Amino acid sequence: MPDRLQRRLAEIGAPADVLALAAGLAEQAVRDPLTGLYNRRFFDAALAQNIETARRYSRELSLILFDLDKFKQINDTCGHQAGDEVLKTFALLLQKAARKADIVCRIGGDEFAVILPETGLSNTRKFAERFLKLLGKTNEIKASAGMSALPSDNLFADADALLLATKRAR
Repeated sequence: MPDRLQRRLAEIGAPADVLALAAGLAEQAVRDPLTGLYNRRFFDAALAQNIETARRYSRELSLILFDLDKFKQINDTCGHQAGDEVLKTFALLLQKAARKADIVCRIGGDEFAVILPETGLSNTRKFAERFLKLLGKTNEIKASAGMSALPSDNLFADADALLLATKRAR
């Protein structure tokens, strides 16, 4: 939709400031304002597109879901501003750990997702282990992870089920 709007505005000769405003609004529609990561709306579309492409060309694709451990406690004991700082720090570390081709999203309050194109489950596990080890160095942020890979029939549901199992085991 944003691309169509941009094309239509260009077709009718919209001024540069209108084009810039439309581009800014389109970007805001797919970004989480706190962390700057892509939001759930973008995630849903990107995951569907990546699954379709990976299946069409017989490529690997993985998904990791992260959920911050005891995040409600942070908000309740330290306040929401402290919770926001934890979310921003987590997002920054996750972006740094990801490759440029990976799609990093905040999909809920304290839930994050990384779509890993051209990546099988064994390398996805290595990424998760490396990231969680890096995260452990912060001493204040802990997270659980669940992952899945094609040929799964439902990457999100499979990763979410593993994430829930991991959280229950803690």
